[in-house]
Amino acid sequence: MKRRQALKISSIGAIGLTTSIGSSCSKNTYVFNHGVASGDPLNDRVILWTRVTPQQAGPVRVILEVSKNKSFSSIIFSQKLQTSSLSDYTIKYDFLAKKYCDSDKGFFYRFRAGNAISEIGKSKTFSENTISAKIGIFSCSNFPAGYFNAYQAAAEKDGLDLWLHLGDYLYEYPMGGYATDKAKKLGRVPEPLHEMISLSDYRLRHAQYKQDQGSKALHKHAPLISVWDDHEFSNDAWKRGAENHSEDGSEGDFYARRSAAIKAYYEWMPIREQHNKRRIFREFKIGKLIHLIMLDTRQFGRDKQIQPKDYLTKSGFNQAKFYNDLNSDNRELLGALQLDWIESKIIKSDAVWTIFGQQVLMAKLKFPDISKMLKSKEIPSFLKPYLKFLGLGIPSNLDAWDGYPAERNRLYKTMSNAKKRFISLAGDTHNSWVSELKDKSGNKVGIELGAPSVTSPGITDILNLDEKEFVDSIVRINNELQWMNPSNRGYLSLNCREDKIIASFNFIKELEEINSDIGSSKSFILHQKDLELEEIKA
Repeated sequence: MKRRQALKISSIGAIGLTTSIGSSCSKNTYVFNHGVASGDPLNDRVILWTRVTPQQAGPVRVILEVSKNKSFSSIIFSQKLQTSSLSDYTIKYDFLAKKYCDSDKGFFYRFRAGNAISEIGKSKTFSENTISAKIGIFSCSNFPAGYFNAYQAAAEKDGLDLWLHLGDYLYEYPMGGYATDKAKKLGRVPEPLHEMISLSDYRLRHAQYKQDQGSKALHKHAPLISVWDDHEFSNDAWKRGAENHSEDGSEGDFYARRSAAIKAYYEWMPIREQHNKRRIFREFKIGKLIHLIMLDTRQFGRDKQIQPKDYLTKSGFNQAKFYNDLNSDNRELLGALQLDWIESKIIKSDAVWTIFGQQVLMAKLKFPDISKMLKSKEIPSFLKPYLKFLGLGIPSNLDAWDGYPAERNRLYKTMSNAKKRFISLAGDTHNSWVSELKDKSGNKVGIELGAPSVTSPGITDILNLDEKEFVDSIVRINNELQWMNPSNRGYLSLNCREDKIIASFNFIKELEEINSDIGSSKSFILHQKDLELEEIKA
């Protein structure tokens, strides 16, 4: 078990409803096994997506149909499209919705190929007059770790206008790797069985994830805005490599692997592509209510993570060199180009709320001595190498913004100069967090909401900790941290209005069987005036 996994832990997919009309007299037959999806909504257009599976290889003609009603009694738009194995038989169309309907009120879409009809999806755009929006926040959906009940719950219960996925939409590990202990029991053995490395590997894994019942339910329910994190590539990825990419050449060239991962991601996700395929950072405006800025803290500008073990000497831990390297102005997480882009977008915005959707925690965070909180006297083997660092008071997750403090300071200064306070949305850790972000002088610059994982294990899933002692201790020693939950999986929802945002952590009841019940929840109010945070007592 890797250090990062320790901190993070820190279905058979139901076949999609595919209707056949009559018997096919063509040479080829088709099915839509992977549902439909929409994404990247602007004020006038949105991406519409599906994947068709032909019985025989070759080019496939697909027809997209759009209607104002679910019965499709009146089709307001139809478009002939074509796909082939070159795009893994996926289809993406950037639909200019506003031209054909009041798209901010929603519309329905479907695809046809031969005699097969896809499921019906619902999507929308946002009007300049939008004054409220409900947004779901998701992260870390690991197929072999359990059913995607959080997706299903959000689709059934929350009436979302939009959902964000902040990365680790899928995982690269092989069967027998991370979080696969119950995969056979659950009928969720990863495909392929080996670690994803090649284009065909990434495509096959994406296809498997899209067959989950909960995934299909949420994708067809509302448009998605997504960014990747490391596991869409390989664990602890940075711009020139990854912790989980072999350096001996046995897994090939990292850049080739990264290119394969990016190609498959763009094929299988309802995302609007840019000229530079590595450039995923982009902005969205929901009326004058929200300016949403989606960042890439993973692979575009990130320098390699600092490893504390590299600072161990015969005389002990070299703290002076460690902090000198950690605080270096040359260490980048976003990179100069992305920082300049953020500044150029921020100064033009007059939105009520500025929100960053990104992968890793911004909050300054140190873990207490976990070894003293274990209910069992036996210390897990993966934790033993890190015991020597627990008493040093160094940041606990150097893969997050804590590993790049100069870059964090630069972002905070950019926001301060623009007189913008912001909300940071983060994933990655598998646990839930609420923090008040502060600059070097102790001034509040924003609020951070860290979303729980959809299925990936949290810290109490692998460590037999005294949970209350751990939570009390970690909140006590971190002055930015207001609240955290290490034990529950689920999703975060934001009910956004001009004067306040109600942020609700929704924890699902069950992972190991299909069950969309919410077991518990925790809510906070973010007041627009001074960005004050108020806990809602149960």
